[in-house]
Amino acid sequence: MTREQRFQAAIFDMDGVLTDSEPRYHRAINAVLAEEGLQLSDDQYREVIGLGVEVTWEALISRHNLQEPISAYLRRYDEAVLRELRRPAQPDPGARELIAAARQRGLRIGLASSSLRFWIEALLEGMGLADAFDAIVWQEMAERPKPAPDLYLVAAEMLAVLPQFCLAIEDTPAGIAAAKAAGMFTVQVRSASTAFPPLPEADLVVDSLLSLNLGSLLKDGS
Repeated sequence: MTREQRFQAAIFDMDGVLTDSEPRYHRAINAVLAEEGLQLSDDQYREVIGLGVEVTWEALISRHNLQEPISAYLRRYDEAVLRELRRPAQPDPGARELIAAARQRGLRIGLASSSLRFWIEALLEGMGLADAFDAIVWQEMAERPKPAPDLYLVAAEMLAVLPQFCLAIEDTPAGIAAAKAAGMFTVQVRSASTAFPPLPEADLVVDSLLSLNLGSLLKDGS
């Protein structure tokens, strides 16, 4: 079987793949932590990139011995994130072209993100990509966040494509692990300012979406 026969869907992560949005979330976390006299360094923030929101704040509460209930931090963080995401954003170079190329080749297009619904809607609207996807899956739609496979499995189900026929485009260890656990072919994109080193778990590593030749990938034999 060739990959052209194999791949029937392309599922994108959002943050760090479609746009370099992680600095916005980092600023939002620090806006909340500043009220506690704390700041999260770049290296500390990298430790939570790609994880679910509640998992992230559970870790921060434990690490810094924060005293308020998690609901209070989640509420303030949500407000800070929405302020950040309402600022104009541009898709990363190659994002629109890759989505269009996948659509032209008959692939179903999905998005699987650990972000919350309102955050995704705000960012996609700001990028002009609100109508680009056949299925959008956000954190609340899955029982477990990445690195569990749940988000990708829900996306595949919504697209009516078996996971083994899906191409997943990710940027973080948690995201790659989630897509691999779902049984998908994984591509790590390293274009974001928070890019990780090449991950050996990924099936393919590219420096940007512009480097991802979808036609060549689909025609390459498996």
